[in-house]
Amino acid sequence: MKSSVVRSLLIFIAGASSATVVAGLYTNEPITPEQFQERATDLLAKVEALGGYVALAENGRVGIFSNVGACVPNPPLPRWPENFVNLSTLDLGLKALAQVNVAYLNAEPMPVYVVGKCRPYAQSMLK
Repeated sequence: MKSSVVRSLLIFIAGASSATVVAGLYTNEPITPEQFQERATDLLAKVEALGGYVALAENGRVGIFSNVGACVPNPPLPRWPENFVNLSTLDLGLKALAQVNVAYLNAEPMPVYVVGKCRPYAQSMLK
């Protein structure tokens, strides 16, 4: 009887602690579709803006250009639909964020480094 009570208590504690961990992983905040879309649009713009500085993103490291527009003036952007962002710089931004996350997992103190002041024109045509 005594071992049954102790076993039941341990099972209860394990279940309660599992529920606590799961509750910590998920937000309890409800969200509407409008709020989600607004947050997604804001995040897309921010990630795309970061992607404009990315030169290289691999092996848990991100090389950036510190002043992208210093070497070559930016060409006029095409007319895109509202809230649309450039897919190539968005992709670079997403890759960079993933590599920074890998660096944090590996306890890398400085995952971002400067490659140069700006993107050389010949290489910018390749990306």
